[in-house]
Amino acid sequence: MKKKPPSKSGVKMLRAWIIRLALIFLVPLFLIGSVEVFFRLINYGNPVSFFVPSPEVEGKLVENSKFPWRFLPEKLARAPQPTSIMDRKPSGTTRVFVFGESAAEGDPEPAFSMSRILEVLLEGKFPGRDFEVVNVAITALNSHAILPVAKECAKLDGDFWVLYIGHNEVMGPFGAGTVFGEKTPPLSALRTSLWLKEFRFGQWIADLNVPKGSLDHGRWRGMEMFLDQKLDAGSSKLEWVYSSFRENMKDIVSEGVDAGVQIVVASAASNLRDSAPFASLGTGVGKSANETFAHARSLEAAGSINEARKYYHQALDLDALRFRADSKINTITRKIGEAGGKNVVFFDAQAELDVLAEAGVSGSDYFFEHVHLTFKGNYQLALLFAERISKKLVSSGFIPKENWLGLDVCKRELAYTNWDRRLIFGIIERRLMQPPFNNRSNNNEVLNRFRNEAKNLSKVINKTDDLKIYNQALKVRPADWRLWHRQALLLSSMGRLAEALDSMQKAVEKTPWSRVLHYQYAAMLNQSGRYDDAANAATRAILLKRDFPEATHQLASARAGQGSIEQAAKLFAESLVLDPRMGDAWLDWGRMLERRKKTNEAVVVYRDALRSLPNSARIHYRLGMSQKSTGLSDDALNSFNRAVSIDANFAEAHFQIGVCFVGEQLFEKAVESFQKAIIAKPALTQARFNLGAGLLKLERYKEAVPHFERLVSEQPQDKQVKQYLEYSKSKIK
Repeated sequence: MKKKPPSKSGVKMLRAWIIRLALIFLVPLFLIGSVEVFFRLINYGNPVSFFVPSPEVEGKLVENSKFPWRFLPEKLARAPQPTSIMDRKPSGTTRVFVFGESAAEGDPEPAFSMSRILEVLLEGKFPGRDFEVVNVAITALNSHAILPVAKECAKLDGDFWVLYIGHNEVMGPFGAGTVFGEKTPPLSALRTSLWLKEFRFGQWIADLNVPKGSLDHGRWRGMEMFLDQKLDAGSSKLEWVYSSFRENMKDIVSEGVDAGVQIVVASAASNLRDSAPFASLGTGVGKSANETFAHARSLEAAGSINEARKYYHQALDLDALRFRADSKINTITRKIGEAGGKNVVFFDAQAELDVLAEAGVSGSDYFFEHVHLTFKGNYQLALLFAERISKKLVSSGFIPKENWLGLDVCKRELAYTNWDRRLIFGIIERRLMQPPFNNRSNNNEVLNRFRNEAKNLSKVINKTDDLKIYNQALKVRPADWRLWHRQALLLSSMGRLAEALDSMQKAVEKTPWSRVLHYQYAAMLNQSGRYDDAANAATRAILLKRDFPEATHQLASARAGQGSIEQAAKLFAESLVLDPRMGDAWLDWGRMLERRKKTNEAVVVYRDALRSLPNSARIHYRLGMSQKSTGLSDDALNSFNRAVSIDANFAEAHFQIGVCFVGEQLFEKAVESFQKAIIAKPALTQARFNLGAGLLKLERYKEAVPHFERLVSEQPQDKQVKQYLEYSKSKIK
């Protein structure tokens, strides 16, 4: 029996439904597509990939400084380190990607990161083979951001992936302790929202949802921002963190395995022995985090190191400010690594470093503070990764040298000098003085140790010898922009500005897309008085990153040097709206006004500065100098006293206090202040001369003689000093 053909009314109804469905699905897609095209035409929004095409070299990819904006507010995001690779891997090259957070990135100085040392080690082990170690780790991000980076790197012909992940899971984006936005959203919803941000219209929707006045409009203040984000170890919110981390790590490993990459994954190691908990809320076996840490120390002192190690781990797990990967995070990493298959190798970095540590548990020999590694720590961690990579290469037919390069050889190859080490000590010292580090129970002990090491190091620094190390390193690695960059900074510190500028220019030429290097180049040009060139370099930096306070500060300094005072003042103000904690910008603005005899305006600038930086000894000092020049002697004395109360070794402030006392005929107090000045800075000849003159005024001739003798030896042509010395000696009976 033949089927009846559909009736005309049925065909029309079917056609109508098809049209309706098409309208339901196609019209929204057309509208969304049109909006997306419109946003791209007007250049709204940003690319979201980690790598973007280089504007200078076809086929080269460079880091996208805006990549973190997908996960963090723009003003709080930390850009990736300058990185470049060819889209197509050069033949004969082994490409290694390093994934992680700030510890993997190399904080506090990426020039001496684990990834840099890893490259040196592999090149030394397999001579004749090129190794390209690409660091795609980023400060403040976590596995939610690392997963899309992994998806991207899976298409870039990597041979090995190094995974060192876990420290930022709680405090990083979307974690239970984050300050950056929504906490612990459903993972499916989170991934959908991140996917939508790949499109410009998705970014527009996200921008509409940022409330004015929120933290999103603030600026990065480091770990201090998280002080109120304490979590008990038993908090149910942490379960979301562990679950999400597990899923992200599984997917990261799967991306690499599917791409045919060999993966080496390690647990995230921490400073167990010398970094007490940041905050103590939770309890474990009847003890709080701080009590557990103290118990571990007592066990270590009694010689029970294995038992102590167990309690050091427990103290970390109980830490209420969870900036370190806890045991559950690392257990997840272990399970995923061990279940990854033949192309995945896991090792326990914490256990391995503990075995290597002199005390039997990781501490200050490998870590600066809580998780960031010393050069020795980075070397040991790099070696642990390198050994696993080496085994895979040997099994593929590569022939290695017998021994690995030693620690000292790696230091020379990367030019890790005493001067570099002293600079890094300064960074860490300032960090340890700020929250949350200064809340740790053992922070004073750690800080004093750093200060003593820094003081001893300062005595042995020989910049000429350090420069030779840089010259030798550059003969071996002439294309290494980091070596050129740091050599420029060293030369600048030696006062060899012309050579410093040549070195910095080479670094900039090798990384023309880096806004940071353009900004630093501008600062160096300003220092040398090349204000037109400085303005160009600073402008280039600002073009590469809008709202760049440091570069705006340098542009302001350049305009001041060119004599455009009103424009400079406007730019100084703009830079300080962006970041009111830039002490150097406040000082440069005030000094510009002082030089132009606009001292009353300078006083206003310094007072404004102290609202943001009340503990800046330098700003109190400059305020005092401005007050003194306008006749406000009492106010000036108060400002100088405030400066030395903040920095007891501020020699110039002690000297000015002495001058104020001389003006009041208070010679005993003046002499006391001049003595403090030369103790803090023996080379401050003006203070030594005034001290000698004050001692003469008090008829303490014998005490005055050695000071004038030293001045005569240093200034043999100064007739007045000789006369004072002769007079002092003539008064001694």
